[in-house]
Amino acid sequence: MNPLQKIKQYFTIPSVTVLIPAFQSQEFICETLDSLDGQTFRNFQIFISIDKSNDDTELITKRWFKENKNIRSQIFCHRNQLGMVKNVNFLIGKCRTKYFMIMPHDDILDKNYLQKMVQCLKTNKKAIMAYSDIQAFGIQSHIVIQKSTLGNRLERTLQYLNHNAGGEPFRALVNRTLLSKPIFLFENNCSDFAADTTWVIQMTMKGELIRVPEVLYHKRYHEGSLFNPWETVRKEEKTQAWLEHCKDCLKIIFGADFNQEELDLLIKSVQSRLVDSLWCSEELKYNEKEHTLLLGILEKTITNLDKTKNKT
Repeated sequence: MNPLQKIKQYFTIPSVTVLIPAFQSQEFICETLDSLDGQTFRNFQIFISIDKSNDDTELITKRWFKENKNIRSQIFCHRNQLGMVKNVNFLIGKCRTKYFMIMPHDDILDKNYLQKMVQCLKTNKKAIMAYSDIQAFGIQSHIVIQKSTLGNRLERTLQYLNHNAGGEPFRALVNRTLLSKPIFLFENNCSDFAADTTWVIQMTMKGELIRVPEVLYHKRYHEGSLFNPWETVRKEEKTQAWLEHCKDCLKIIFGADFNQEELDLLIKSVQSRLVDSLWCSEELKYNEKEHTLLLGILEKTITNLDKTKNKT
C-alpha cells in the first residue's frame, strides 16, 4: 500500500469493526494482527480488549499498533479479570459500524476473508451472518463445514437446534443493521460452556446465516485453548454442561415473541437436543433412566419459564 492509500484508508469511516478479546496471548497476537493487516478489504478498524493477563500481551499489542499506525484501532486494557464472556460483551457494546466480527486472539484470516464476507452480506439482504469453512491447525488438523441456515425465523431456529451442536458461525461477519439492539453472550454456571453457540442461536432469530464455501478462516488449537479442559472432564460434568446449555436455549426461545404453537415445536427440539447429545454423541449415550431424569430436570425449567412468561 502506497502512502496516499494509507492516508485515504485512515480518514475513511470504517464499515467493519474486528473485535478481539485477548487474554494471555503474547505468543499469538502478532500473527493474528498480521493476518488482519494483510486483508484485501481495507475499510475496517480493530477493537482489542485485553483482559487482565500475567504475560506481555498488553506490551506486545501496543508495540504492534505503534509499528502499524495505518491500522485504525482502539485498545482497552482491564485491570480486573473479566473472563471471556464479559470481555466479548464489552467489545460488542463498543461497536457502532455497519458490520462487525468477533475474532479470537489466536486465529488467522485468509487475506480475502473480510472482502468475501462483506460481499456475501451485501448480496444476501436477509443475512445476519456470513462465514467461511474453518481449517483447524496446531494440535488438531481438520476442516469444519457448517451449512447455511435459511428460511423464516422459526425454520432457522429449528434448523440450528436440530442440526448444529456447536457455534462455528461465532466467527462470522455480522450485519449489525439487522439488529435493533446488541445481542450479548450468556453466562452460565458451567464455565460459560457453549456461550458462543447460544449467541449464534439468538442470531438465527434475526436473519439467515450464509456459508461461503471456501476455507478462509484458520482456527488455532493449542494447549491453552478453551476447548482443552473439556477433553478430560468426566461424563457427569459434560452432561451437566450440556444440560445447562439446553436450559440457556430455553431461556432464549421463551424470551422471543414466538406464539404458543411455535414455542411448542422449539421446546421439543431443545428436549431432543438434550438427550440426543449432538455435542459428543458417542460419549454421552444415555439409557432410558438417564433420559427420564434429564428430561425431568429440563421440564422444571420449562414450567418456571412458562409461569414467568404468562405473568408478563
